[in-house]
Amino acid sequence: MLRNLPAYAMAVLLLAPIPAKAQMPSAAAPAVTQQQFQALLDRLAAQDARIQQLESKVQLLSGGNPAAAAPEAASAAPAATQEAVVAAPAPAPVAEESHDLAMAIPHGPVLHMRGFFDFNYGVGSIANPLVFPISVNGCGTCGNPITPPHNAFQAGEFDLFITSKLSDNLSFLAEVVLGPDDTNVFGPDIERYELTYKANRYFSVKAGRFHTSLGYYNTAYHHGNWFSTAEGRPIMYLFEDSGGILPMHMVGVNLTGEVPHTESLGLHWVAELGNGNSSNPGPEANSVQNFYSDRNYKATNFAVYLRPQFLSGLQMGGSWYHDGLNPSQALTPLPLPEIRQNIESAYAVYFSSDWEFMTEGVMLSNHLMGTPEPYRSPMAYTQIARKFGMYKPYVRYQYVRDNVNDPINLLRGTYYGPSIGMRVDLFDYAALKAQFNHLYQSGQFAGNGFDTQLAFTF
Repeated sequence: MLRNLPAYAMAVLLLAPIPAKAQMPSAAAPAVTQQQFQALLDRLAAQDARIQQLESKVQLLSGGNPAAAAPEAASAAPAATQEAVVAAPAPAPVAEESHDLAMAIPHGPVLHMRGFFDFNYGVGSIANPLVFPISVNGCGTCGNPITPPHNAFQAGEFDLFITSKLSDNLSFLAEVVLGPDDTNVFGPDIERYELTYKANRYFSVKAGRFHTSLGYYNTAYHHGNWFSTAEGRPIMYLFEDSGGILPMHMVGVNLTGEVPHTESLGLHWVAELGNGNSSNPGPEANSVQNFYSDRNYKATNFAVYLRPQFLSGLQMGGSWYHDGLNPSQALTPLPLPEIRQNIESAYAVYFSSDWEFMTEGVMLSNHLMGTPEPYRSPMAYTQIARKFGMYKPYVRYQYVRDNVNDPINLLRGTYYGPSIGMRVDLFDYAALKAQFNHLYQSGQFAGNGFDTQLAFTF
């Protein structure tokens, strides 16, 4: 029986106070009966069970505030009945203690967050770099009144970039953006959410909403304007809710990796499958199909690019995007037959410590079934920048010719012209940009705009 007692129970037994009569040497002292000895052992066993129960509660609370466990242990009843010891139930979870700690995961993944923001002052009809042209209030030849050229301070995109590493191979990324439009209302958007499994350098797969691998700019520069040299995106790569005509986002799956045995060329491949944009991307609808798809046809995209070792900083690539639109089944139906959409792109970019060069071309083709020829819309831009210490002057020339007869494109007409600017890295994580835009637009007079932007990360 004694051999089964814990060590500290034996110590308590040996050091337990002895009644005064038992301490006096007397031959007549009554002997301890077996029943009394057994009762003492039962009491010690009950105390041992209670201590184990309290230790279990402390372990349950170890993921939260340790100070919260101390009052709980101190207020516990000092004794337990023999019936409870015999039953020896496992300690049940205590709802009132774990309710506030439900999100605490001991040794769980760590959430990292980075923020980006930009603040602008624009002068002129084409000063706004994020929402041009405003698709619901003036889009060239669409017949709506042209946006008046008011000078204005403008809030850019408040971008929260969130990442978490779930395991050595599994990670999560999200990008939540709050930005205003011409109604002066801030609207929240989850621009990206990507769960990525990377097996090795040759294969990784992500699921969620991501930037479509069209060309270079769309996957290199996301929603934090602090990263980009210029203050805004090229017109051809405007986001869907800013009047853009290309599917900049995709909801689906993305597979990518390096091609084995091509280390000298740095050859990579990308394959994507997703919902594609709405069959009628009108201003009243969300072009990106996050939940409901208006057709069974899925968009596919294949891209390749190389980063040769002989010239560090050089990257060249191209992509082919295909989708099948069904305007008659859109949320806002159009009396049109099915459309086969193809988008081809090609690019070459080069970056060094001083120089930046980017040039890209895209051909968008929408072919209405039953008609002989597709509607083709070519677009391109070239940007060159040179760094001198904290100063980085740059020039960009862009060209977009959206076929005016294309029934599903928002940006109709021809837009072309230069932009000249200067980026000044005032601090490590804050940059001031000034950019002048001169743009020719079909159906309108040539426009000028000057914009300054303070972009930073926090």
